Amino acid sequence: MVLPKLKDEKAVMPFLLRIQTIAGLWGDRSQRYRFYLIFSYFIVMVVLPKVLFGYPDLEIAVRGTAELMFESNAFFGMLMFSFQRDNYEKLVHQLQDLATLVLQDLPDELGKYLITVNRRVDRFSKIYCCCHFSMATFFWFMPVWTTYSAYSAVTNSSETVEHVLHLEEELYFLHIRTSVVHYTFYAAIMWPTIYTLGFTGGTKLLTIFSNVKYCSAMLKLVALRIQCLAGVNHENAEKELNEIISMHQRALDCVFLLETTFRWVFFVQFIQCTMIWCSLILYIAVTGFSSTVANVCVQIILVTVETYGYCYFGTDLTTESYGVALAIYDSEWYKFSVSMRRKLRLLLQRSQKPLGVTAGKFRFVNVAQFGKMLKMSYSFYVVLKEQF
Repeated sequence: MVLPKLKDEKAVMPFLLRIQTIAGLWGDRSQRYRFYLIFSYFIVMVVLPKVLFGYPDLEIAVRGTAELMFESNAFFGMLMFSFQRDNYEKLVHQLQDLATLVLQDLPDELGKYLITVNRRVDRFSKIYCCCHFSMATFFWFMPVWTTYSAYSAVTNSSETVEHVLHLEEELYFLHIRTSVVHYTFYAAIMWPTIYTLGFTGGTKLLTIFSNVKYCSAMLKLVALRIQCLAGVNHENAEKELNEIISMHQRALDCVFLLETTFRWVFFVQFIQCTMIWCSLILYIAVTGFSSTVANVCVQIILVTVETYGYCYFGTDLTTESYGVALAIYDSEWYKFSVSMRRKLRLLLQRSQKPLGVTAGKFRFVNVAQFGKMLKMSYSFYVVLKEQF
């Protein structure tokens, strides 16, 4: 796969910020209306048809409800993110300032590590966007191709052809399940709709993954700088330690802004993931496995992988925060002056405090919590099953 190269290897998240600028979530604040237009389009084309016009039968209702929960997760998550734009701008500027400090004033080893992170995040973001665009194209094309292929294969004009829909919904007053003309109009409307859904979901995932990764990288850089402290001249060692403490505090500020910006996004993610797990398992237990459930399972896998990804990066952030404490333990602290040892002790105490992002200030987002959420979902399922 040929991807555009990263033009400025010292830049922090340039590709993500360009995407957010398109959506009105970064840059000129007068362009904020772009995201609200996207959100309004989602309400008009997805939410209202699903809520107001109902479904023909139970199986379609299950699939339509699962689609609505899956799609609402991305849009309402980004809506809550848009309300935290001030904190997000502070976070990005803080990360950019730290990156400038690392690349200009610190040893080359630290600068090389940050450049490696820049390259990896940029490459992952571009690969993910290419895959996401391909999936959206496939998701739009296959129902259209399947439906029109069925029409071309019909030999009896009285034979009924099943229309394969992109989204299970009654699109206002169009007869999209029976009329080929209305279905054609529906397919044309779904083209921008599917790409809008994919664009918003992809922007949400890249925004969270990239920012959590950079906060982890800044804590890693603090640990690397502590490891280099033993090689600093005795005359400059205390000054270097003071700068390390300042850098650590700025990294902690980044984590605080990260947690403030995304805590409610994670909260909604966890609730939505639990609800969709419970509803699918309950539906299978009551009605048995069917092709409709198989389609919903694809969405279940996507939301599960996304949720696990958030938990994985949350665990990585906590691990890197403890890495600062381990770097202090491993340093030759006993060779330093009494004043430096006092400062190292305070730095050690601060770095031993649990650090990470939370879901609504209730629970840390990590792999252990992901396992607990699975157990909790099964408990909810057992309770619900008793009611059917």
